Amino acid sequence: MSEPTNPQASNPQRREAERLLAIFNGPELLGFLAGQLSVLKNQAQMLLGLCGLAITVTGFSGTQMIKAGRMSAVFLVVGIGLILLGALGSLHSLMQVRWVTEDLADDLLDTAYVVIVRRNTQLRRLSIAGILVACGLASYLTSVALAAFAHHAA
Repeated sequence: MSEPTNPQASNPQRREAERLLAIFNGPELLGFLAGQLSVLKNQAQMLLGLCGLAITVTGFSGTQMIKAGRMSAVFLVVGIGLILLGALGSLHSLMQVRWVTEDLADDLLDTAYVVIVRRNTQLRRLSIAGILVACGLASYLTSVALAAFAHHAA
């Protein structure tokens, strides 16, 4: 098998930028890419809202789960810790404000490539934050279940 003559030919982000440039003209392409970044910001805000809800509920019911026993308390603390880590990841993503116009280059292909790389990096970070929040919620719900079982056993 021979090596590609153009090292960028094997780069999926570069290929995506080339495909998009073939479909959209300049202003449409920039709007399309800005829209994709907006979706990621909305996802980060949704995760933050979910984290806030979990933390608020803990303020009301956390003492009952801790009183239910050691395992319930451990799952509660682990769950809230993971949720807080997910919230920090989401907040970090939201604070990384960079406008598409800041990446404008003379070549629109280069602009699209840079924005796509940034989008993919943000998506990866938000995916990790989402996994942390999901694991935190699972741990939190385990704590709730243990507290419920402990309450019924007493």
